[in-house]
Amino acid sequence: MSELKDLKKELGEDKVITDPDIRRIYARDPASFEFQLPLAVVYAESADDVVDVVRYAIKNKLYITPVFHSTSLSGNAATVMKNTIVLSSERMNKILEVSDVDWLAVVQPGIKIDEFNLELMRYGLQWPVDPASSKTASVGGSIVNGGGGMRGAKYGPASHWVLGLEAVIGTGEKIRVGCRTVKCREGYDILHLFVGSEGTLGVVTEATVRLAPLPEAFVGVVAQYDDIVDLANTVVEARRRRLWLMVAEFMDDDGSDLVGLGRKYTLWMGADITAGSEQRVLARLKEVAEANRGKVVAEAAEWRDFFKLLEPRRLLYPAPVKRAVESYGGNAVILMGDIAVPTSRLPEAMREVKAAIQRYGIPTITGGHVGDGNIHPTLWFDRSNEEQKRKAVELFEYFGKIAIKYDGTISAEHGIGMHKKAMLREAYDAKNSPQLINLFKEIKKIFDPYGIFNPNKIFDI
Repeated sequence: MSELKDLKKELGEDKVITDPDIRRIYARDPASFEFQLPLAVVYAESADDVVDVVRYAIKNKLYITPVFHSTSLSGNAATVMKNTIVLSSERMNKILEVSDVDWLAVVQPGIKIDEFNLELMRYGLQWPVDPASSKTASVGGSIVNGGGGMRGAKYGPASHWVLGLEAVIGTGEKIRVGCRTVKCREGYDILHLFVGSEGTLGVVTEATVRLAPLPEAFVGVVAQYDDIVDLANTVVEARRRRLWLMVAEFMDDDGSDLVGLGRKYTLWMGADITAGSEQRVLARLKEVAEANRGKVVAEAAEWRDFFKLLEPRRLLYPAPVKRAVESYGGNAVILMGDIAVPTSRLPEAMREVKAAIQRYGIPTITGGHVGDGNIHPTLWFDRSNEEQKRKAVELFEYFGKIAIKYDGTISAEHGIGMHKKAMLREAYDAKNSPQLINLFKEIKKIFDPYGIFNPNKIFDI
């Protein structure tokens, strides 16, 4: 590690870590099963630190994998090339400004979403991007991965809630993109090139984000079904009845059973509403569930009560991890699919996902943000069992084929990373637009002329 002496001198010994155990922890994200050990983990504490690391990497012909809290689920944060520095922004975790008039905040990218929203409650505001991993996921990570979450049925993904970014690009320069206003059309929309770019264009060092008022009131129900199609039709019918749900989440029968809810298909539906309309809207939610053969098993007249009811749904990833480790020990690998289809196609797509799981016989549970058509089949396998691994990867890719078949997307909010590059090519072939991959490569060259940022993610270099 003698080549890192200059970097340690520049940044300080406490920011440049070469301990093999620490490097091994940062070499992968939860979904990685192939990775390289990085040269070092560097903890940036300022934009200037990031500039120094980028210039050092250019000078020494090294790669950089930018990470926040490494909760991504597509191999986005895995180190896949030798001579790589993992650049962590987790120490850049301050709230720099909150405006309760402009409904915006300026934050460093490493702040965790739940910690951010806890502070925003003092202002009666929220950043409504709500991934199931919000206790550990960061604002910056959600932006660069295009994250969404449990409030997406109404509020949509992170791209709807970012106004501006500061970033360090692959020349070592700092740039600012976007505005402090909701309307902003100053030439090309470079801001949204960074949203969902998975750290391939630069390193985000600051974010100006939109905020929304906290709900005045909230009601929700939990319903269970014997048939996944009935559950899907409930969401379809809710939209037909003009119920604008804030939350619509589900788990299949295997998933519900795994988290202790019994062997039923479980649907969580909730709406933010005007105070005084609680009982009327609650009755409408129950009515639409029961009209589709659902049994309402719980209800809540406040967000905090519904939040507690949602806890089993937040186990969609942790529960398979626990089961996989129990079954396969250190050889366990978990893959979470991330397809989405138009709401009108949900019944067909969800039926086909379930049939594929049964056909392949790979341990899998399914859940997701059904209110915006986002389905997360979550499977696990033994990496030492080549036949099981082959079937698991084939099933994972088949979920993408289902999305394409029903006019959806192979990646709703988790990004492409390492796992979906073949799916991405197939998706663009289906749109008769295979040339888009080459356009991506040309865009990357503009922002990252030395090719240092997160190589071999989204597409192969």
